[in-house]
Amino acid sequence: MSDVRALDEPLTDAELDELEAFLASDAVPQDCMDLEMLDGYLTAVASGPESIQPSEWLPGVWSEGGRSASPAYGSSEQAQRVMGLMLRHMVGIERTLAESPTRFRPLLYMPDRDKERAEGEPGTDRAPPEATAWCEGYMAGVKLRDEDWQPLYDAPDARDWIFAIEALAFGEHDPEFAEWIDDAEKRASLVDELPVAAVLIYRFWRDRRRTTDTRGDRTRRDATDAAARKARQRLH
Repeated sequence: MSDVRALDEPLTDAELDELEAFLASDAVPQDCMDLEMLDGYLTAVASGPESIQPSEWLPGVWSEGGRSASPAYGSSEQAQRVMGLMLRHMVGIERTLAESPTRFRPLLYMPDRDKERAEGEPGTDRAPPEATAWCEGYMAGVKLRDEDWQPLYDAPDARDWIFAIEALAFGEHDPEFAEWIDDAEKRASLVDELPVAAVLIYRFWRDRRRTTDTRGDRTRRDATDAAARKARQRLH
């Protein structure tokens, strides 16, 4: 089934379920992102210093580190459908950040302890790290253009915005962040910061792009004016 919807049309709940099911299917590599991680990843891609083409970010969806791997699509129509769903989801994220920032919410899986216990899975006495996958996805998106994101880290206030994302992404393995997630209350506080952090980071880069575009327009106008003056001088 081909996707004929406009790119700016947000995904329905049924379409999110469809995308989630594909990401969890046997058609994708074992280390493919799940829907929560994809949501974080696309949020970073949509928010960053410059536009990134799907050809650059798509490999990271299918396999960690962007290794050469791709899904075993059943047909070209299915490939187009899945790609269309991801693109529409990213456009929806960006539109929400830009036009309805108070409505932005990361797509997070909530731990289901009762289900885990019923299935007899190990470690069912504690919930899995909430929002870790979303934040790992976000930081994977940052890593696509690591050096270009440096101005955010250099800005005194902006550095604090990404801290919650880093702590939730790396805290399980990095001592620098471990103390910030070592109890449920601290973790919950960081999770609560994610919507505002994502909006502020988006605005940081949006404003920088606008400034750069304005300077570029001024430079182009100055060059055009100079060329016009030279042309008039030649005529005289």
